[in-house]
Amino acid sequence: MTMAKTMVTQQHTSRRWLSLPYILLIFNIFDLCVSTKHTFTTRNDARHLIGPVGVPFGFLTGGVYNLTVFDFELTVGKKSKHSENDGRSALQYAEAGFLLKRFDSESDFNRYYETVMEQPSLCVFESHRSNDYVSIDPSNIDDDLLNADDEFQVKYDEDGDHHLKDVGTGGVYLSMNQPEKSWKPHTATVTYSFTNRQDEGLYFLIFQLCPRDTDNKDIEIRSSFELDLHFKNYDTYGSPSYLTAGEMKLPGMYLYFSVSYALCFFLWASNIRNIRLGRDPLWESRGGATSRPSVHAIHHLMTILLGLKSVTVLFEALRYHYIRIHGHAEFLSAVYFTMSFVKGIFMFTVILLIGSGWSLVKPVLGDREKKIIWIVLVLQIIDNIAVAVLSQETEGEKLYEDWSALLHLVDILCCCAVMVPIVWQVNSLEKSVEDETESSNPSDEGNGVTNKSNAITDVESEVPATADAAFSLRKLKQFQRFYILVVVYIYFTRIVVYLFATTLGYRQTWLRYFVTELGTLVFYSVVGFLFRPMEDNPYLEAKGTDLDAVEIEFAST
Repeated sequence: MTMAKTMVTQQHTSRRWLSLPYILLIFNIFDLCVSTKHTFTTRNDARHLIGPVGVPFGFLTGGVYNLTVFDFELTVGKKSKHSENDGRSALQYAEAGFLLKRFDSESDFNRYYETVMEQPSLCVFESHRSNDYVSIDPSNIDDDLLNADDEFQVKYDEDGDHHLKDVGTGGVYLSMNQPEKSWKPHTATVTYSFTNRQDEGLYFLIFQLCPRDTDNKDIEIRSSFELDLHFKNYDTYGSPSYLTAGEMKLPGMYLYFSVSYALCFFLWASNIRNIRLGRDPLWESRGGATSRPSVHAIHHLMTILLGLKSVTVLFEALRYHYIRIHGHAEFLSAVYFTMSFVKGIFMFTVILLIGSGWSLVKPVLGDREKKIIWIVLVLQIIDNIAVAVLSQETEGEKLYEDWSALLHLVDILCCCAVMVPIVWQVNSLEKSVEDETESSNPSDEGNGVTNKSNAITDVESEVPATADAAFSLRKLKQFQRFYILVVVYIYFTRIVVYLFATTLGYRQTWLRYFVTELGTLVFYSVVGFLFRPMEDNPYLEAKGTDLDAVEIEFAST
């Protein structure tokens, strides 16, 4: 009774000081997150190649691409020997432009991008340079040279001078080599409608500074500009859709998985309710009709996790639905990121608690397990802060790259941390089986056989010498399966899905999210089946006075 009161007091104390950072982070997410970022901003950027600018977009027939450039200017780096006061002199050394170019997949773009980065003399808009006018006269900066509202417009259409016969190969190009028309304080705009079916595909927007001479490639030129991006498709019903071709199925897909998780939640909660009311469980016990399963604290946490997962996926479906219609969904995105934050913490916590053997086999956590849980919780907070920041940035911006790297690093650390208690549990169970087998088989000095070798032989042959050894052996098998399951899940969702996504075409990008959710649903289902309330479940089996004989000591170090 005293130990129970101490545990309750510790839990209430932990909740009080943990609630403040959670609440603050939730409010930050509401303030920061935006569903779809339509702008791109960079200042004094020394990169000669930026790509992809914004999210890659799959255009269908009838799709519309619109790019508007604000406050564009180039400056020669201060460390350069060619540095001059007038930024327009940078055009003496390089040409600037934006190119919307088609690629078969993300992996094709990555190979192309690496090639250009390794060879700065290559120009992504080389085929357009012969027809491009480059103004390098500093006197051409008078606003009177512009006729209408200080705006330079380029429209690609069948009747215009800028029509491209093969956009799928050459891309859609916007030159930034006329300061008197397109540089600050003027704006430049390019618009293209994908009227030809052969132009459909996955397009990446690229910005590059191409050196005018190979001798000038070492001169540092910094670029500053702001972009307004508008990408639009039309679905099969003729309605406008702001989702890329490969993401149009996401609202329906996420709704399907939300219903699937809700069904799992209903079955799991119904099973627990039946057991608590003394009714027959949904899954019959293997221990016979006389024994009944027991419901413990870990099962209630798993119930909450299923509910959070179902609601989170539902808001993801609603979020993509509103983005498809309006191009943005600020409120739903805020709700989704908040729910995703809470769900992520719950998922890692449940995995840690299961892996550490908490609830019955271990009524309390050792100091080592508590430290791991706090570390994972802190990492999850950092992870979700990174997600909130990334939702404010556009792919290609320098801040996006930095926070994206941090997000991946923290995610890897979380995955490694949750494996530690499971490894401790497996090692402790192996030692327990060996010790119990050894104690029941005295060494035979005449034959020269050691106790340890006998124990190992018994474990390998799966013939335990005592009831205690049999109990520990069953638990050992259970946690070995759980360890393998967690490793496969992490490897699948973090590595296999990423490699798979890089090979997808512009119509199949939704499969990346489908495979991830399918793998998660399978993981949840298998874990729930392995650790369901069953009286003969190795994880939950601990009877009366035998508990002291089989309890594993985790806090010894």
